[in-house]
Amino acid sequence: MRVSRALRIRVAAARLLMPFGIRRRALEQLFARTAAAFGTPVPPPRTRGTNGRLAEYARFTRAQAEEALRRADDLSSLDRRLHRAAYGLGASYRLRLGVRSLSGVMAAARLIYRNLGIDFHGSPDGEVIIRRCGFARTYSPQVCRLISALDRGLLAGLAHGGELRFRQRITEGADSCRACLGSASCA
Repeated sequence: MRVSRALRIRVAAARLLMPFGIRRRALEQLFARTAAAFGTPVPPPRTRGTNGRLAEYARFTRAQAEEALRRADDLSSLDRRLHRAAYGLGASYRLRLGVRSLSGVMAAARLIYRNLGIDFHGSPDGEVIIRRCGFARTYSPQVCRLISALDRGLLAGLAHGGELRFRQRITEGADSCRACLGSASCA
């Protein structure tokens, strides 16, 4: 599958515009949707920069996930809420960027994840490799598994369906995260 010229242009334009405030707004959208899924308000920013706010997001999600795990909340319900919140965000990116193919999903995901400090690589057959993740130092394996509902939702929203299945994770001692989006060929 090839990425259409129009999608390449939209992704390139989005990449250029990210430093001019769009990155911060996208992070705040993610923060708001994640907080709503946890049933808590978004904490006010304590830093001015986007990187500082991203670190706040990592600490916030870790604390919320640890609390849910400690209380033994209905984790399957929380998983669905996190997935649904990120699915909506992914769907909005799909429409804005005109994503129509799995190659387009992977190109858009690379842009989105780069702005979150994640080195995302996706192939046209649905294989996903993450060699570096800014959240890996903050999350325990249990927190990572719970929070990955956001990854599954975001990719499903971008793809208009499908399931992201992780085979390995950095937080569990692997050298990279490896997953597959909805294709039996990479299962």
